[in-house]
Amino acid sequence: MRATVKRILATRIPLKRPEARPGKVRTRLTSSGWGFFGLVFCAFLMSVNFSNNLIFAMTFLLAAIAMVGWYHTRANVGGLAVADWRSEPVFAGQSAVYRLPVENRSKNNRHGLLVTARGSVHGAEKHLLAGETAELTLERPAPRRGRLKPAPACIRSCFPLGIFQARMVTGQLPECLVYPAQTGDQPLPARPLGRQAHLVEEAGTYTDMRRYSPGDPLARIHWKAMARFDELYTKEFDGGQGRPALWLRWEDAGAGGTEQKLSQLCRWVLEAHKQNREYGLELPGTRIEPANAESHLQNCLRALALHDEPEQAV
Repeated sequence: MRATVKRILATRIPLKRPEARPGKVRTRLTSSGWGFFGLVFCAFLMSVNFSNNLIFAMTFLLAAIAMVGWYHTRANVGGLAVADWRSEPVFAGQSAVYRLPVENRSKNNRHGLLVTARGSVHGAEKHLLAGETAELTLERPAPRRGRLKPAPACIRSCFPLGIFQARMVTGQLPECLVYPAQTGDQPLPARPLGRQAHLVEEAGTYTDMRRYSPGDPLARIHWKAMARFDELYTKEFDGGQGRPALWLRWEDAGAGGTEQKLSQLCRWVLEAHKQNREYGLELPGTRIEPANAESHLQNCLRALALHDEPEQAV
């Protein structure tokens, strides 16, 4: 079960060269910056009051350092090439992980890059060498099933002095689908559909053929027989194994509220898929015919996630 869940969620996303697009960079003072300029202003008042050239020189030196820091802070973020945000569905109670491919196309290294969004838990700061491509990540808690609504995100940095903070808008975090939590202690229901489905990889030699049943793999269809009899037939092999298809029904999920039933059905779907069983899903107002493909698993999980709330965001 745990391995199946990890395989569903841990989809590797290859890094590709992101398309450069203009991004507005805005700079503002940090809390340390306000304190720094308050100190500079006090030093300026002291130099005027006492006519002290040394304090004058120190005041303007600090102001000049701050201006140089402002330039480098802005340049550290400006000009980055960013692609679109990416995310994968998660189960309720987990954290949705968002990834942003970023490329540093300049000849200068970038330091202290951090992505932030409302209600998110950002990762560690990232440093990009000249010409390097990397992914910046952040996490958002997903306590309930449904849709995790989009949110604005940006890249920020306070490098090098921490007096200024530069922000570059990177667009909206995409909507993320949240599946129900895979909980429940009921075993898989032993209710077959009433037809045989050859799901295990068949081995051996060809023995016979039978009439095609919905859900049979296309690779085992006897096309020559179809051309001769104008009807679909499925090949059978002497090493073939089959198990009856299952119906995972709402009324079989036991007592409890809606979320408990959906969680139990989610666990059944994952178990049936792990066992390589052919299964169908029946919810109030929704019926998904039995199958066993990876796309069928995603369709069932999506139906569970959006049950009774297709337009509701969390």
